[in-house]
Amino acid sequence: MDDLATEAAGASVIMATCADERHPAENILEPKDGSFWATTGLYPQEFVIKLGSVSQVNKIRTLTSNVKRFVLEYCEGEVPDKFKPVFEVELADKNARLQTEVHQVNCQARFLKFTIGSGWGDFASVHRVSIF
Repeated sequence: MDDLATEAAGASVIMATCADERHPAENILEPKDGSFWATTGLYPQEFVIKLGSVSQVNKIRTLTSNVKRFVLEYCEGEVPDKFKPVFEVELADKNARLQTEVHQVNCQARFLKFTIGSGWGDFASVHRVSIF
């Protein structure tokens, strides 16, 4: 099964609520170790991934740090509005170590909106999102 959250598959991060030039939102799709998107301190924080086309999404894998409440919504329209809920989850406190989450989902999506509702610290990071 190919990862839909890659530049090769046509995916891109089209919106993020905060920016750090050292750790930009585009890093979320970067497969190399050591790259990540960093939040800038306040919650909630959001980012939106646009897939290469409307696609069946069955599984989401995230690699994060210091994320406490995580929400996923989807939209299959031509523009990223009218998002529908997929899941909301509270992640365990890993004392700033990496949090790996895998969620089985079932939706047709062109856009996926990820919201970090709260964190275990002042800052959180998203190291990688994979979509299958």
